[in-house]
Amino acid sequence: MPKQRTAKDVFEEFATQGLYEEANLDKHEIKKVFLMSLDDYEFGKQLRKIANASWRVIFNINYDVLRELCSQLMRFKKQKISNHQGLFAFIILNFQELDFDWNFFETVRVIRNQNKYLGLDISREKWKSIELQMDLYISVLNKEIKKRLKEVI
Repeated sequence: MPKQRTAKDVFEEFATQGLYEEANLDKHEIKKVFLMSLDDYEFGKQLRKIANASWRVIFNINYDVLRELCSQLMRFKKQKISNHQGLFAFIILNFQELDFDWNFFETVRVIRNQNKYLGLDISREKWKSIELQMDLYISVLNKEIKKRLKEVI
């Protein structure tokens, strides 16, 4: 099994390849996408209460919210990237005060990719194994983006 790459390894590789791009810091655009993501998150939380819920759908909503909030946070550094692994590496390295765990980002990214590209379903057990940390990270991102939006003129 190959050695897992660190956030720094991924960041340096993608930076060398020129995958990080300059992005505008448009407060209104960030706010719109941020609010839509929070709406999606709240909807996803309601789906968790349904009997016979689709854990795949619930996971994918939450993963998309996590990724989108990370993308919006990255905009405060005037950068963007379409690659999810590169996005998470950027967040880990540039927002160290948030104390995020690279292994968590890699875990959910791999679950998502196995579902999207290999057709592996997402069970209730798999969702439950990441649910608390997912909710925590979304909450931390929510607070950080709100704080930064207040600081932008």
